[in-house]
Amino acid sequence: MKEMKGMIKVLLVEDEVGTRNLLRIIVNWEEFHMKIIGEAPNGREALFRIQRELPDLVVTDIKMPIMDGIALAEEIMEKYPLVKVIIVTAYDDFKYAQKALRAGAVDFILKPLKRQEVKDALLRVGRQIETVEEDAKDVIEQIRDYVEENYAQSSLSLSMTAEKFYLNSSYLSRAFRKKTGIPFVEYLNKVRIEHACDYLKSGNWKVYEIAEKVGIPNPDYFSRCFRKYMGMSVNDYKKSKICED
Repeated sequence: MKEMKGMIKVLLVEDEVGTRNLLRIIVNWEEFHMKIIGEAPNGREALFRIQRELPDLVVTDIKMPIMDGIALAEEIMEKYPLVKVIIVTAYDDFKYAQKALRAGAVDFILKPLKRQEVKDALLRVGRQIETVEEDAKDVIEQIRDYVEENYAQSSLSLSMTAEKFYLNSSYLSRAFRKKTGIPFVEYLNKVRIEHACDYLKSGNWKVYEIAEKVGIPNPDYFSRCFRKYMGMSVNDYKKSKICED
């Protein structure tokens, strides 16, 4: 596998403590540029962990109490489409594994666990995740372009953008922050304030007019955003530009 910027984050989901422990030690995860970031005993708890930590890969048993692996895979496919899922199953559960693959899982490992089979599955999925990383970069770049083209719309929001790109809002929020280092709303306001500065440099616009032009029709909120991102008030910024000229 080629080197990636960060470790692939893995969540283990298994109700049997012994199997969870075996999954931890059966391979050297770092060899696959992977790091186990947590564990969960069932699908429901796994969803809480996924929402909070956004792993790249979920390795889950297929039969668990409360929420099984198939239901978990379906939820992940719907809400976190870039997260990959490996199903762990006993041979007798092979039909369930087929259902899980249809539900969005990308690979499976048979019980009893065998080191080479686990390695092979991780290698296959690791390659897929490399592609996902590139796809995610492309999507985020498209979203940045979309914001640049539509920042003047006061209705532009995280949910509107997520709908445009067929993504879950909470997933987009975390993925955007992961890739850019800042939340979507902060990025949007930053773009708006940058364009506001261009208006301030280029003409005698009133503050409320500029606020409307950049998609922040509330002048008070616009002024607060401006001070936050520029470190000074609108009037002070105007004066500083006059002095420069």
